[in-house]
Amino acid sequence: MDNPTSPPPRLIYLLTTAQRRLEAWIERETQGMSTARIGLLLALPAEGGLNMSGLARALDLGAPSLTGLVDRMAKFGLVRRIPDPEDGRSSLVVLTDQGRDLRQQALAHTKKLNGQLAKGFSDEEIAIVARWLETVRDRYSQ
Repeated sequence: MDNPTSPPPRLIYLLTTAQRRLEAWIERETQGMSTARIGLLLALPAEGGLNMSGLARALDLGAPSLTGLVDRMAKFGLVRRIPDPEDGRSSLVVLTDQGRDLRQQALAHTKKLNGQLAKGFSDEEIAIVARWLETVRDRYSQ
């Protein structure tokens, strides 16, 4: 951007292609686990659970998408719904033993990927990238 004759970076293109490549890498490294499934595993606490509205906020998903995701993960035995002891009208989504095991693997893969993404950049540079991505996320929230 310092050079007025150079074209501006293609931020939208770079974001979308980076996202697709990261998702493909994650699916390869986790034997087919989607980023949505990994996100849900990581959003849930290892012990205890979250209600659907808390999960929706944590994952930035709408109710229909989240319900489908939870249903699919329950079908695979990774999560289950239990009554919410604090709200009889609601249920909590909790990890099964298999879900907890997969959550641990997802944490390891996430740590590895975050390290690879930050490699070659200073902490200050990573902080700027993180702040920029958070700004984009917040600026264009619904």
